[in-house]
Amino acid sequence: MNKFIGLFLLCLVTTGSVLFAQADLDSFPIGKTEMVYNIFTEDMDEPQALELVVIARENGPFTVRMSTEATGTKEQLSGFGFLFGATSIASGGGYDISYSSLQALIEQRSRLQEGKEYILPGGGMFTDISSVTIAGVQGLEGSFVDPENENMRMTTALALSHPVYISPRIRIEERRDGMWIETFVMELVGYTVTEGEG
Repeated sequence: MNKFIGLFLLCLVTTGSVLFAQADLDSFPIGKTEMVYNIFTEDMDEPQALELVVIARENGPFTVRMSTEATGTKEQLSGFGFLFGATSIASGGGYDISYSSLQALIEQRSRLQEGKEYILPGGGMFTDISSVTIAGVQGLEGSFVDPENENMRMTTALALSHPVYISPRIRIEERRDGMWIETFVMELVGYTVTEGEG
């Protein structure tokens, strides 16, 4: 199985928001918010670049633009792109980690406290919570092990200071021979806001 196929799955729902969204569109300031992410997988030589732009207008519609770029061999790029309709982030080896388990935390992230542990709906714990600043966005980051697949661990950051369309950082690790091996990282590397009508 080509691990690049599971690089990153975005889910668009009919309301025009993304399942992975940490902020409603109306949380974005009037104007243009640009978010740039680097996406790494263990079998790619270079990161994939993802750019997300949210344009918010006063009493008008929103515009969301996504563009992505990757460099690799023909085999590495055979699964390049986005697959819509998924509800999980897939990593190499055919394993999936459900992001929906963290939805309750995303909605209540302003109440989370550094150093605490939280039980998630459906089982599992969100642990090792610490403060982080990623590309100027402040938040909390913690780890989740899916009780249905204890050999996979996801670390995710929850943004507090700025609206983001996708988590500022998502890291997926797989336990192999008793050691955690990083298989996927998506990290915010740029965040800019241009105020005014988009």
